[in-house]
Amino acid sequence: MEDNGSLAFLNIKVECGSKQFNCNEIKQSQLANREFWLIDYIKDIKTKYGEGRYLIKIKFNKDDADDLARKFFTNSKEIKYILDKIEEFNAFPRKVTLSVIGNNKFTLV
Repeated sequence: MEDNGSLAFLNIKVECGSKQFNCNEIKQSQLANREFWLIDYIKDIKTKYGEGRYLIKIKFNKDDADDLARKFFTNSKEIKYILDKIEEFNAFPRKVTLSVIGNNKFTLV
């Protein structure tokens, strides 16, 4: 693979004790009605929009390289509940579709 100049290409792992996702961000609304793989998530992130957000790492193809992964924030109670259950079952990665269930409300199916 040719060096594209990105930090992701160098695959530098920071050992600071906390999980991080070094990939590009995508808006949750851009994922509406799209299928993707849930790879991992981080709970209870504080953002400028408030506390308790989840940061979710996804891939469009399960075997994609990490530099093709994307991340997005959510405060959806439904999505947070589903993520916690997937973690409880130790069932990552998981193939899902992000569905719109109302005005700016999303869930996973």
